[in-house]
Parts: sequence; C-alpha cells; structure tokens
Amino acid sequence: MKHITACLALLLLSVSAPLAQTTFRVTATEVWTIAPHTEQDVEGHVGIANRTNQIQRIRWTRNVVKITPGCQSQVCDLNLCYTPFVSTQTFDMQPNQSGTIIMHFLNYDTILGAEAIIRLKLNNENLPSDSVTVTFLFTSPLSNTNNPLPPAVVKAYPNPTTDGFWLANADDVHAVRVLTLEGREVARFTPAPGQYYSLAGQPRGNYLLVLEDAQQRPFQALEVVRR
Repeated sequence: MKHITACLALLLLSVSAPLAQTTFRVTATEVWTIAPHTEQDVEGHVGIANRTNQIQRIRWTRNVVKITPGCQSQVCDLNLCYTPFVSTQTFDMQPNQSGTIIMHFLNYDTILGAEAIIRLKLNNENLPSDSVTVTFLFTSPLSNTNNPLPPAVVKAYPNPTTDGFWLANADDVHAVRVLTLEGREVARFTPAPGQYYSLAGQPRGNYLLVLEDAQQRPFQALEVVRR
C-alpha cells in the first residue's frame, strides 16, 4: 500500500511540474541560502541560459514578500549590479549565452535572526508568456542551536490544485505557513501524518508555503496555485 501511495505521489508531482521556458531556462525555481547574522552580504545564485541562436532581452522584477526590518536586497544580473532601490530592469542575452543572476541579502546591522523571502520574476520582453519566477529564501541559522537545517526537498501535490494539497518528503516539517504573494499570512497548519491541507475559503491565485522545522526556522518556500 505504501508503495502504491508513493508511486501516486510521484505521478502527481510529475504532472504538476511547470513547463520549461522555450527561449531561456533557469537552473532552479527555489534558492535556499543560510544567512548568518555575522555576514552582512549573503548571496543566492540562480543560473540562466539562452536556449536560442538569437539575442533575447530578459526582464527581471523583484518582489520582496518578507524581509526582516533593517535588511535589504539587491539584484545583480548578467550585466550590472543594481542598488537595493531598483526593483526591475532588463538585460540582453547573446545567442546560447549562459550566466548567473545573484540575489544579495544585506544585513549591515548584523540583526540576529534576520531572514527574507524574495521572488524574482524573469520574462522574455519579446515573448511575455515565456516567464518563470524564482523564490529566494534566506534563512537565519539562529546561533542558539547547533542543529543543521533540514534539506529543502519537500513537494506539494497536486499543484495546481482546486481545493488543497498534501506534502511529500515532509518528515521535518513542524509548521506550514500559507502566505499571499504580498506577504500576508492567510493560514497556518501544524502537520500530522497523511494530513490534507485545505485552501477552502481562499481566493483563486498563487500562494507561498513557508515550511518551518522544529526550531521554528523557515527552511523551504514552495509556490502553490489554487485554480
């Protein structure tokens, strides 16, 4: 029975996987980075590649969902690094070019426990439907514990969904926070084995699941779509 359930979960996960971009691709849609308060500038990296033989103009747009007051973020694309006040910009990718986009988490005041959830939308200016959003999660290790953070391997299924979801690989999840893309918390769950997480009563749209471990540390952020 467990084998059948596992196979069903894998099938649902594969069906709900997002389609690859046609003109460009990214190496990940979730970037999880430890941000010790003693480091004033912590980087999250995502690779991007032009899949065509033509120049492509890519626009990035940053949306800060949650960030500790007193901290900032800034983006470095393939051409330039911008100040924290720049939230959108474009850059050209040469045919078959690849490179790295860097999201900086700035904690100049070395605030203990500082963390952030930042989303970066990337889209082709010549083909607006060709887009992808990368979620950057900067997590504080919290110096009062020596326990390592759990691996970011949790999956939500089905996704998209019409009413709710289950979680796979979720043994280390001790709390599930559901946020809107603007950062407003609309639900919070304490997991149990085999639990179904209902989104009944929530409007259709995209939500972020922030997963916390036993020490209440966020260790993964997942996007779920309710249709």
